[in-house]
Amino acid sequence: MSGAGSRGPADPARGRGRVLVVDDHELNLKLLERLLEREGREMRAADSLAAAERALAEEQPAMIVLDLNLPDGSGLELTRKLKSQPDTASIPIVACTAAVMPADEDRALEAGCDAFLAKPIDLHRFSEVISSILAGPPRRR
Repeated sequence: MSGAGSRGPADPARGRGRVLVVDDHELNLKLLERLLEREGREMRAADSLAAAERALAEEQPAMIVLDLNLPDGSGLELTRKLKSQPDTASIPIVACTAAVMPADEDRALEAGCDAFLAKPIDLHRFSEVISSILAGPPRRR
């Protein structure tokens, strides 16, 4: 994603190992941070779509874990936007949401999410998804 003002695209090498987690609940952010630390990953937190866009303007993460229901909009909107732009299209996005109906997962995958995780988070499943995505090319689930 192009940065604001005169900044060019985010530097893909800068955030290579960091995971951007976008969630408006502090407890979820703390849990995800601990889970990512267990996977040997650093986390950058954003509590809104606006904060996520600012973070993406500064560095390109290795992956985004994205709540779909945020106070300032839908995570699906951000997903579509990122997947439509050449400099962010390859960032894997994992939807992590309490919206767990089959249609919710379908909408997330159709928007461009690479995986879907339901809340409450299944710790084993989270680890599997994160490991598989970060170990190789993004996979659709």
